[in-house]
Amino acid sequence: MKPEIVIALDINLSKAEKIVRKAKKYGFKIFKIGHLLFSTYPDIINSITCEGLKVILDLKFHDIPSVISKAIQRILKKYEIFALTVHSLGGKQMLKEVKKIVSEFQPKPIIFAVTILTSLTDNDLKSLGFKSKTTSTVLTLAKLAKECGIEGVVCSPKEVELVKKTLGKDFLTLVPAVNLGNLSLQNDQKRLGTLEMALSSDYLVIGRSIYESEDIDKALQSLYNLINKYRNK
Repeated sequence: MKPEIVIALDINLSKAEKIVRKAKKYGFKIFKIGHLLFSTYPDIINSITCEGLKVILDLKFHDIPSVISKAIQRILKKYEIFALTVHSLGGKQMLKEVKKIVSEFQPKPIIFAVTILTSLTDNDLKSLGFKSKTTSTVLTLAKLAKECGIEGVVCSPKEVELVKKTLGKDFLTLVPAVNLGNLSLQNDQKRLGTLEMALSSDYLVIGRSIYESEDIDKALQSLYNLINKYRNK
């Protein structure tokens, strides 16, 4: 039932293990692991998947095609990954190479191409030399990803409707930067959106609202109730 909730684990090992145990009780089955946890304890992937749960590996791969393909191949030989992220700005050749490597594995992980980081605004893109605004750049990169056979993209809540409308409902979206209203997100997230804006997404990433809460159980219960309220409308 959409959107599926992805719990982000951008925290230390002990807190991550605690959240996984608690989140499982509420039926949350997908967890996102980024650089912080993967660099210190990558085997948490096995700890999660052996419980019948899923892992999205959010390392945002971005390098020349030959380097990326070897890095991803090495990881997929060792760990069972539900999905992984790469930067769409790596270009067509890199995206196609990632698609080729991932296709060699079963079950085949979903590839999400990061469009424009949610920490960037129109002014940031202008300072980087981009001619177009954030929304149109996101759409351009999403189109590129689809042309390369990539299953979906990472975008902000502000772009998800446009991506779905333009590229079709079967083109997947992984959406972070959702402000649930019960906890203010740190100011490194610029293109924030509400839950209502992100309801058409396929996967909704929730992190700080859980792991920065003083009462994790209460935060998980609130998230569970909130999501089900919208699903049942």
